[in-house]
Amino acid sequence: MDNKIEIGGMKMGMKAWLYAMIAVYKRNLKILRRQKQLLVTPFILPIVVLILVSTIMGGSDSWPIGLIDKSDTGASHELINSLESVHSELAPYFNVIETDSEKAQDGVKEGRLHMVITIPEDFQNTNKVYTDTYNINTDMMKNVKLRLEHGLLKEMDHRGDLQIETNLLTEKPYAVPRSAFFAGSAFLLSLMLSATIVAANLFSFDRENRTRKEILLTPVGIHAAGYGIMLASGTVAILASLPTLLLGIFAFQLDLHHLIQVYLIMIPVMIMCATIGMIIAHFLKRFHILQPIIIITFIGTFFAAGGFAGVSMLPPIARGFSTFWLFSYIFEWLNPLLHGFSTNLSSMQYLLLTLSGVLGIFLVPFIYRRELRGDINGGQ
Repeated sequence: MDNKIEIGGMKMGMKAWLYAMIAVYKRNLKILRRQKQLLVTPFILPIVVLILVSTIMGGSDSWPIGLIDKSDTGASHELINSLESVHSELAPYFNVIETDSEKAQDGVKEGRLHMVITIPEDFQNTNKVYTDTYNINTDMMKNVKLRLEHGLLKEMDHRGDLQIETNLLTEKPYAVPRSAFFAGSAFLLSLMLSATIVAANLFSFDRENRTRKEILLTPVGIHAAGYGIMLASGTVAILASLPTLLLGIFAFQLDLHHLIQVYLIMIPVMIMCATIGMIIAHFLKRFHILQPIIIITFIGTFFAAGGFAGVSMLPPIARGFSTFWLFSYIFEWLNPLLHGFSTNLSSMQYLLLTLSGVLGIFLVPFIYRRELRGDINGGQ
């Protein structure tokens, strides 16, 4: 005899229940293949986000400047060499794209150049240089001034005039380009967004297509349908993450570490995301309502809760929001793992992520019981 399990006051065979769940899983995959509009967001949105932020904010770490040498002496040439060779762990600090004084001034006024450095004719005697920046009050302009100071200090050290020397010791012997950080975050965004919105779409599909009655009146156990949705959304989430992952590797310098480990860690997260998607669909009911809300929520999470920049770098109001917004911890915990700055999560982090998946599993029957208490209209 089959083992019996008690669900919603009704005994049923374990084997029959598993068959029902797998049948719904296969049915959902067929629905998604036929209704390709349901796959547009999970496959396309993370790629669009990655391309936009990497193109706008993740460009070259060599910042464009103008460099005007009115002195044209050995001393000025040595300074120019120092400024052109000073670099971070990723790239040279400066990219000299203009040496004509008039064109350089126009460039900085229009915001196309971060700074114009002018070496005056009397530089050999005065050791003075003059700078023009686009806006001194922004963090970027403060950063470009620090880069200039670093180059000047390097030249002073070369001359033997530097009395105090600073030595920066980084946590790791390598750095991560901004575009690679964005790519890692977009990959994590893809997994969370896809699991959530696919589950919401599949849950809502029966209401939109008048098959909800058949699902709710099944004698096998209605929440088997929920677990079928969960499996389908997890499958699609993994598949949808691959284009974003490959784009990050081949176009945005993403050097992955512990990828399989990250996928395994994300399994309970995707389970919880799928459950959240079903909860949203249960309350909002319609595609045209639930989809924009889910999309806006995850885009906001990316930009304001650790995907665009680390939580510690966010403004105070965003840091305060991130302390209770659970999705931000996915970026905060897994980005270091993806980029090789850590090799494992802590025991507490593993426990919390596992509990999130367990909670997602146990919430599914409650969602369907609420569905049963509502009106059952439509059907064939």
